[in-house]
Amino acid sequence: MKPTPETDLTLGTYSIACYRGYMDGKRFLPYALVLAGLLASTDTSRVVAANMRSFIEAVRRKAAVVYVGSVKEVQLLTRTKFDIKARAVVEVSAVARGSGNPREATFEYSSFDDKTPMLEGGPQYQLKPGIKVVVFANSFASTIPPGYLLQGSSAELLQRLTAFHDSLSKMSPDQLKVNEINEQDRRIHLELYEKVRTYVRTSK
Repeated sequence: MKPTPETDLTLGTYSIACYRGYMDGKRFLPYALVLAGLLASTDTSRVVAANMRSFIEAVRRKAAVVYVGSVKEVQLLTRTKFDIKARAVVEVSAVARGSGNPREATFEYSSFDDKTPMLEGGPQYQLKPGIKVVVFANSFASTIPPGYLLQGSSAELLQRLTAFHDSLSKMSPDQLKVNEINEQDRRIHLELYEKVRTYVRTSK
């Protein structure tokens, strides 16, 4: 699968942290071949598994809330030489999943800039006020990065949502298993994608 800006953003942040742990502890070299080829390290195996899970449909299927909106404000929380922790305040235009009808939602995320280079692996985001988003998260006030985040123009969001919808509709039984969903999940999420596409089209 050819990487896209969105799929690039779904990679887990912890792989780089795990890598640094091995480098700082001077244990990386003896395990290099094992880590790269066999994933013998328990911690690294969990990290890689988490990274791979970012791509599966179950990540979006299990999100407690799904909403459409536009970034209202970006708040810098902390900065290190490796990472920027920020919070996005989103003006919610429509809720596709989740109870209530909040006007605003927030989520914390990892970011980067010229002073703090992007980590290889992500998920890191560069969000600016005014950009449209589709957020798959655990709550409307989340202190962890979204399970999945789409950002861009309405046309770009619609393109990605249509790709998700079409891919899901064509999945074979074996592909459903790989994505950790079943036929009922498929039906529910196809309906969700249709709903979100409608919200994106009608949102200001």
